[in-house]
Amino acid sequence: MRRLRLCALLAGALLATLPALADTLQPLRRIEATGDFASKKPGKAAHDVSGMACMPAREGKQRCLLINDENTAAQFATLNDGALAPGESVPLLGDGPSPATLGAPPAVACPEQGKFRDLDGESVAFSAPYFYVAGSHGCSRHSGQFRLSAFHLARIRVDANGRAESAPELTYRLSDLLRRAGSAGGFFGRDLMSANGMNVEAIAVAGDRLWAGLRAPSLDGKAFLVGASLADLFATGHEPARGEPRLVAVPLGGQRGFRDLAALGDGRLLALVGPAQEQDLDYAVMLIDPARPEAVRELGRLRSRDSAKAEALVITGEDAAGLTVLIGYDGPRNGKFEEYRLPPP
Repeated sequence: MRRLRLCALLAGALLATLPALADTLQPLRRIEATGDFASKKPGKAAHDVSGMACMPAREGKQRCLLINDENTAAQFATLNDGALAPGESVPLLGDGPSPATLGAPPAVACPEQGKFRDLDGESVAFSAPYFYVAGSHGCSRHSGQFRLSAFHLARIRVDANGRAESAPELTYRLSDLLRRAGSAGGFFGRDLMSANGMNVEAIAVAGDRLWAGLRAPSLDGKAFLVGASLADLFATGHEPARGEPRLVAVPLGGQRGFRDLAALGDGRLLALVGPAQEQDLDYAVMLIDPARPEAVRELGRLRSRDSAKAEALVITGEDAAGLTVLIGYDGPRNGKFEEYRLPPP
């Protein structure tokens, strides 16, 4: 009897460390692209959508910005009544490093050294008057190479209609903070697949704070958010970041990491989570309060899909009945976005 009671207590303690499970989410409708988003190859449709964010609705339409894994440019789009219309592209990187980039280029000890190529863009966030776009800040997934082009954070200032007002600003300083991020920082510059190496896959902005959600490392069932001051990241000059990162460990359970983030008005975060590497784990949407990460709550799981990875999470509406969100996928043509309803947060 005593042994059974001990086993029950241990099982209860284990379950208490895991987020409560929710039902599988069912999409309300498919969001149809009215044309093809640009891929790395001219004239070809994008199959590697990895992030999107949208401005608040204006006259029923929303101005959005979308990023692909292997492009050097982001692309604007207009969301209107279930249709996503591709718009103009905005170049983020040139053929090589720009001397105008803020901060200093990081020295990263990836297994291999590579060339300056694409941004390896992973996520987009909007906080007026800027769109923000983050590279992976990690060694390339298939070759373990250090490519300086992937270690950029960009922001684009837009007007009330979502039109770019100036050239993008670029900064290297997120790397300074990632490598100083406590227990997660030791994984900066390691290979994602073989060494649980750091990889930024999600960003959100709340006030002056940018949250970087890490796909990896995943340690003891916990994934990590790294908070940074925007004023520090985009300060003029080439000095390294002066502030200290805020590290938040979130008990997602298993070898799971962040795939995208979206900020709520009260500072809480909606998170799209999935396997840290290629584990056979469900993708899910979770609600996180960075001040109380232990209270993470699962809002719903996504049904499994062959060769499609959930990569983009966008909040498009909020009312008393709940949230309306879009989820986009890496693999299908143009992201194959779907609309979902979530319960009130």
